Amino acid sequence: MSETHRTLFNRRVSGLWMAGAFVLLLIVVVVRILSPSPPAPEPVKVQTAETQPRRVQQTPPVFDTETYYQTIIDNNLFRPLGWTPPRPIEPYRLLGTKLARNANTPPQAILQSTATKTTHIVTTGEKIDASTEVVSIAAKQVVVSTNGQKRTLRLPIGF
Repeated sequence: MSETHRTLFNRRVSGLWMAGAFVLLLIVVVVRILSPSPPAPEPVKVQTAETQPRRVQQTPPVFDTETYYQTIIDNNLFRPLGWTPPRPIEPYRLLGTKLARNANTPPQAILQSTATKTTHIVTTGEKIDASTEVVSIAAKQVVVSTNGQKRTLRLPIGF
């Protein structure tokens, strides 16, 4: 482009800028000054109702929180699928029983501690440890009571 063409182009561009600015100014004046202002809103009648005090929800007196949280612990979301709890290990194993042949000899049982591998020869009513007591002795089985809960120990079949 030559010098004269550039000058003419710059004059036209500046003229268009000025015309656009005047049109924008005219729009602002018409909208702000010449248009009527919106009507004032009517005052709203306020009716207040009596408010009752908020009730604080209390847990029922029979709600057992330990049982509630134990359910969450038992059904852990982060365990692998198909997980089953491990079988509890019996603290004692029955090795043998000796039944009474007459009224003078009591029945006896031979028990082995699974934790310490110690052997105990016990009779009915005898305590094995602080919380475990022998309740009854029968052929190939012994009933023991731990903290009031009775369990039956049996000899495996084949002996």
